[in-house]
Amino acid sequence: MTYVQASRHIHAAVALLALALCGPAAGQGQGLRLHRAPLAPAPQAGESIPAFVIADRIEGVAGVEVEAVGNAELHRGATTLFADRIRYVNEFDEAEAIGNVRLRMDGDELTGPRLRLRVGDNAGVIDEPRYTLVPREGGVTGRAAAPTGARGTAKAARFDGRDNVRVTDGTFTTCKPGQDDWHISAEELDLDLGREVGVARGARLSFLGMRTPALPEIEFPLNNRRKSGFLPPSFGISNARGWEVLAPYYLNLAPNYDATVAPRYMERRGLQLITQFRYLLPTSRGEAQVEVLPEDKATGDARWGVSLRDSSIFGTSGWSSNVNYTSVSDDQYFRDLSGRLAVATQVYLPQEGSVTYGGGWWWSTLRLQRFQTLQDPASPVATPYARLPQLTFAALRPTRLGLDLGATAEAVAFEHSTLVQGRRTTVYPYLAWPLLRPYGFITPKIGVHVTHYSLTDAGPATPTSQSRTLPIASIDSGLFFERNVSWFGGDFLQTLEPRAYYLRVPFRDQSAIPLFDTAIADLSYAQLFSENYYVGGDRISDANQLTIAATSRLLRPATGQEAVRAFVGQRFYFDEQHVRLTATTPLRTADTAPIIAGLGGQIAPDWRADTAAQYSWSGAQLERFNFGVRYSPQFAKVVTAAYRYARETAAQPEIRQIDVAAQWPLWRGLYGLARLNYDIAGSQIVESLAGIEYNADCWIVRAVLQSFVSATEKRTYQFFVQLELNGLARIGIDPLEALQRNIPGYTPTNAPAQQSTTTDVFPGRGGPGAGFDY
Repeated sequence: MTYVQASRHIHAAVALLALALCGPAAGQGQGLRLHRAPLAPAPQAGESIPAFVIADRIEGVAGVEVEAVGNAELHRGATTLFADRIRYVNEFDEAEAIGNVRLRMDGDELTGPRLRLRVGDNAGVIDEPRYTLVPREGGVTGRAAAPTGARGTAKAARFDGRDNVRVTDGTFTTCKPGQDDWHISAEELDLDLGREVGVARGARLSFLGMRTPALPEIEFPLNNRRKSGFLPPSFGISNARGWEVLAPYYLNLAPNYDATVAPRYMERRGLQLITQFRYLLPTSRGEAQVEVLPEDKATGDARWGVSLRDSSIFGTSGWSSNVNYTSVSDDQYFRDLSGRLAVATQVYLPQEGSVTYGGGWWWSTLRLQRFQTLQDPASPVATPYARLPQLTFAALRPTRLGLDLGATAEAVAFEHSTLVQGRRTTVYPYLAWPLLRPYGFITPKIGVHVTHYSLTDAGPATPTSQSRTLPIASIDSGLFFERNVSWFGGDFLQTLEPRAYYLRVPFRDQSAIPLFDTAIADLSYAQLFSENYYVGGDRISDANQLTIAATSRLLRPATGQEAVRAFVGQRFYFDEQHVRLTATTPLRTADTAPIIAGLGGQIAPDWRADTAAQYSWSGAQLERFNFGVRYSPQFAKVVTAAYRYARETAAQPEIRQIDVAAQWPLWRGLYGLARLNYDIAGSQIVESLAGIEYNADCWIVRAVLQSFVSATEKRTYQFFVQLELNGLARIGIDPLEALQRNIPGYTPTNAPAQQSTTTDVFPGRGGPGAGFDY
């Protein structure tokens, strides 16, 4: 050890002893009080945090001051100060640092030539600083963005505690050192790191050499947190609306409710006002939205839309309620004014409210429901019945003998402006005997389905009062087998689950009963085990049939997570079909239903596939076939391909569609985005999307062109451009919803690397329903 090193360690020990002996008295509250989680343990009440100094030379007067010269360091709790010279005054708990000053507080760092610091309060001022702020967790709910840090320079910076910094003649950016693509420059900049809010006075925003005019004062969120004020405007262009601009003003009224007022100007339509209110209460949550277009330039009409959603649970009493109401001024409202496929192609707008009570083993719901039907003149649809009201009841109670006593019931009044109306009352009590074992189960079940109709406006050939009584019997059974297997180098638990389901329902003539809410059920694997061939209460199919099926799964032993699933099943009929939907609906002639088979899951590392098919042995033809595959080797790299086929029937035309989509890096932060959904049978593009996403680390630009069929012989085109300044704002029309819906597995390139938006390989599934999200 050299003389200098020995001297440095001796002086450090002396300084530590001096400060320990001469530091602030216990109980005087002058210790460091951190507002964030400290790196060192927080002091208990009545204790002070010890401080120590290291330097090449240390001088001082006991209980008065210490001066450290040469590679000086002052350590106290989570605060560390480095400088050429540090002078610490014990009485005022103040430190003055000169030369190559560097201050660290819980990861944040400020550097400059001179600093004055009140150590215990973390308050002081630094001249000509460069500052770096560590990333804060947070962000807008539902947004995909990684936490961002920030940095900047200033003429001077004053800080008061860990979370408050005031910068004079300074800059602010989230770009890394050496990259100044964008920054805010301001005469005065206040950063409230606790509330994640910044206020800039005399401010300009610079981006790639372009600067905005000086603004008297702007307030902006740090890390995209909510706050009141103008949100970045959105710009766009479409063939239906021309160019448009949306300028929302956000009101952060309280932590649990907010509002947005957004004027929207459309070149071809005029000025529209959109208002939205959202709330989240201990017992309820919901949102309301109102849109008004006083005069549409294209039609000359006033146009409007209203939406209300509420879901409430009233404590532990068992009561809950739901409201889902949407109404618009005309049939073409969404097709003309919305740029989202899921909204623009809506046909039935729900207008309903319900109250539910759950009493443990029984529950009941009272509902009022009707729909607004948006007609396409080139492809009209039927208007559904309104249920005004509908009362449902369900109960299931096990007994000591192992039997399950259950019942369902319904009383509903159907209303329609042009068709037969009436009331339907249904009661279905049943008894089941579930025999459950670790290796399998068998469940016999028997019940009686009783229905009564009271009709009005039925016509002379239809009785106004009708009844139907049907006994229903079934036996459901299954076995469970499992074994350990290895697949692609991994260990799995494989299951084999055969299942048999027998159903017996006698024939009853139902041809005189009107159709209020009933249709043929879509054949699927789950429907093979259903008691009724129809959905709705107006038809109950006669049945003497047996379903044989099997499912096999590959499970990860450590977590129980399902990796792959395969299934196959078929229904066998022992009698001819007698109950039909209408007089023109053809009856089944085959003695078997199409066989249903499917396979899905992670078939190999980075690969996922899903496929399902329905094949009719009697007709020797493929009824339906879906196949989809997804390849995703790394973050933000995904390619999907899918094919859909459905044979032409009396209810629907033939479907043959291919669907390909991709997000893939092209060059140094540039990603290509694409999706094509092509209808082979109709020889047309159903939906297409092409775009790019460029990630420059502290900013991202997305440009997307989308096209989709919104009505018969009507196609909508729209163009999205969005600039995102990480940690500050998004400017332009947001394409993220369109990208996530069109490209399965799409991930914003500034999202956390572990994020996965979807596991489905079929684009467009699970899209939002009614709503006014533009």
